[in-house]
Amino acid sequence: MNTRPSHPTAPGPVADRDWQAQEQALASPSHRADALLARALRSQPLPEPPPGFAAAVAALAASTPAPRPADAGLERSLLNALLAILALSTLATLGYFGGQWWALASQALGSGAAQWALLGAGCLLLSWLPEAARRLRGPDRAAIA
Repeated sequence: MNTRPSHPTAPGPVADRDWQAQEQALASPSHRADALLARALRSQPLPEPPPGFAAAVAALAASTPAPRPADAGLERSLLNALLAILALSTLATLGYFGGQWWALASQALGSGAAQWALLGAGCLLLSWLPEAARRLRGPDRAAIA
């Protein structure tokens, strides 16, 4: 069944005792888990899939109807509402703390981290602006451009 490793990881009586205990558990399993392991080790796995396996899977995938799309409109509306709430809460926080927000952010994050966070936010804003402009122009004008 198993072969003794050529270089045991922990030489000595403990490693040999553990090895013998594992072999004993596989030879005459006393627990259900040991019996399952012994049976799995005795069985031979299939060397390769049967002939035509890929074609059968492809045919099965082609015959399965596509799932109906979920109500994407509701999800989009909820996402837009959450983003609007996030933007409003950000503006409210900035209004409440006034000019102190940059000092608080620098104190909490460190001056270098706060500057990198501001730069990252500016990059995100710049990357989202073209798509937002396309949405504002509408589908008919976006196709022309």
